[in-house]
Order: sequence, then structure tokens, then C-alpha cells
Amino acid sequence: MALKNVSESSTNTITKQMLFNDSRHIGIVVRDIEKTAEFYSEKLGLTFNIRIMEHSGLLHGKPMKYKAKIAHAKIGSTTFELLQPMEGNSLFEEFLKKQGEGIHHIAVDAPVPLETEIEKWEKLGINALQIDNINPGEGTAYMDVPGCMIELLCFKRK
Repeated sequence: MALKNVSESSTNTITKQMLFNDSRHIGIVVRDIEKTAEFYSEKLGLTFNIRIMEHSGLLHGKPMKYKAKIAHAKIGSTTFELLQPMEGNSLFEEFLKKQGEGIHHIAVDAPVPLETEIEKWEKLGINALQIDNINPGEGTAYMDVPGCMIELLCFKRK
């Protein structure tokens, strides 16, 4: 398969159906969130706030529930998110077992309702691997794209 140089064509099909325009955070899965946060703090001066989150939803189309430690640190206009799975089944646990620590996803803002946004992506052949239902019509979905998952953040914005 040959790739065409974008400058060779007046139509850039890469951005033709762009479904997002801004990234919110970079999600990094780790084995030990305290140790990782301490490293980033000591070496790079980042400050993380660690908390525990519990979510339920669907994993590969099947009901699931999980608990994870999560921490955020702001870096300019983006945020580093550290995730450590604790209990239950999640993409974070699968990723850690299969690939080890590393960049898991890039999160982007998406419109509500969550179900409608997922349908848009599915029409393009991009499936949701995990869906976390937070409030009616709101939540997150981890979309299966090459290279690095995209997390859709579907929440009402104030």
C-alpha cells in the first residue's frame, strides 16, 4: 500500500471526517502509581494528586466493574494521567499484562450523548473496547485505533 504525500493532493482525506479537535490528556498505565508519581515529581517537578476511581460499563461488549488508582499532573495545556489497575477487569489491566507499562491512550473531548458518539465511530469501523458509564448519556469510551487508543470524554460542559 503506497501512501500519498498530502501536498500532492488538494483533498486531504485524513482530516475529512475529523471527530475531535483537541486532546485532553495522555493516559499512562503503570504498575506502581506512587513510585511513578514520585519519580516524575523528583526528576521532572510534576505534582500528582492520587485518588481511587470505580467504574462499571462494558469491556469487549460484556458487563464489567473495576477499581483503579488515578493521578493527574498538568503540563502546559495537556495533562499526564497515570493509571494503576487495582481490582476487576479493565483495558488497563489487559494492557499491563500484555504490553507492560506505557502510553495507553490519548483522551479527547467529544459531544454527548456517549451512545451517539460511539455510533459515529462504529460507522467508520472503529469499535469501542471499553465503555465507562458515568451519568445517563455521559461517560468515556476507549476506541480501538492503530498505535494508541483514543478515549472519548463525553460529558456536558459548563
